[in-house]
Amino acid sequence: MYLTDSFNGSGLIAIDPLTLQDRSAKALLPINSGGGNNSSMVAALDGSAVAVMNYWYRYPVVAQDLEIGLFDGVTGVLRARFNPEVPVIVDGLSPDGSRIYARAWPPRELTAERLVLDARTGTVLAREPEFSWAGDQVTAVKDERGRRLYVLLVPRAPNATGPQPVELGGWDLRTGKELWRISIPSLSAGRWLTDRLLDGRAVHASLVPGLAVSPDGRQLAVVKAFASVPGGTLWLIDAESGKLISQRAYGQTSFLERLFAPSIAEAKSWDESVIVSASFFPDGRVLHVRAHSSQVDAQGEPAHQYLGMVAVGLPDATVLGSDIKMELGWYDNRIRWVRPSSDGQWLYVFLERTGSFADPKGYVLRRLDPSTLKVLAERRFDSSREPFFLASR
Repeated sequence: MYLTDSFNGSGLIAIDPLTLQDRSAKALLPINSGGGNNSSMVAALDGSAVAVMNYWYRYPVVAQDLEIGLFDGVTGVLRARFNPEVPVIVDGLSPDGSRIYARAWPPRELTAERLVLDARTGTVLAREPEFSWAGDQVTAVKDERGRRLYVLLVPRAPNATGPQPVELGGWDLRTGKELWRISIPSLSAGRWLTDRLLDGRAVHASLVPGLAVSPDGRQLAVVKAFASVPGGTLWLIDAESGKLISQRAYGQTSFLERLFAPSIAEAKSWDESVIVSASFFPDGRVLHVRAHSSQVDAQGEPAHQYLGMVAVGLPDATVLGSDIKMELGWYDNRIRWVRPSSDGQWLYVFLERTGSFADPKGYVLRRLDPSTLKVLAERRFDSSREPFFLASR
């Protein structure tokens, strides 16, 4: 595992997977500082390659305003540096690091034409056609190995006053073809107008369920989490056919939540937004679900609350562990990211401790047991960090 405090390729420091301390003071990539007015970095799924993008885009846009450096994920040696054939925004690398997936600049919707570039030269190898769908996107997840896109959609209703029924669709990114589309029973989500006004403007709220694709690309998980307890509903869907495999409740829910669901869905009030995140563990037998809520106060500032994380065993939706009430002021935690270890033994969580009970406040990296979510090791940082899991030396 490598951590960095930048997006320009500098400062990638190897971290010991057990103690979480630096394994070396030397950064992986020979980059001292970034250039351009924007930078980003992506890694191949197998950890063999890292691409660093420095954007200098202005008007009119030309391809020379983007410089891409491709580095070896093991040695850090520069493999190639080039300008792409056409102006693009880079979305990611192919699993083996040989191809760059991108869209034309300026940034477009996920449905826009995708360009596949040679990762050593920037030459356009293929153009994947633009497509469209009916409805508004709630959330989406990609299967990069299978070049599939899965999207939760609700009916397009700009003046909606509550959550809408949800459909899940699958698309082949190579062809732009819709593979299937199904309704998710008893699930409502989306964005709507509340009855509140702030400085004469309407206040919106939203519900975003969790969506995850299994490591082998064969299953999808859709998750609704309740706002006050570590419980909710889990749908498993066959990714190839779109067939609903199962719908199960997990954890505990209160009588009122069972009585009114899905009409109140995840939120405790109509002007509260709830976002649920879900991710499969590498063995495909555990799903990690976390949620947070936000509510705009009278000054227009969002008040955030962490709703907790649970480890859910599959396929029977058994709750294996939870971080609810594991520490004082847990509800003020701000989870930045969650990642499994490369060997599938540990779960890493990077969070910011905030609120009156956080002593000291600040950023923390933790190594957890992936089932119980018990904290096994932790390390504090003075600023946020981004993770990259690269090939072993």
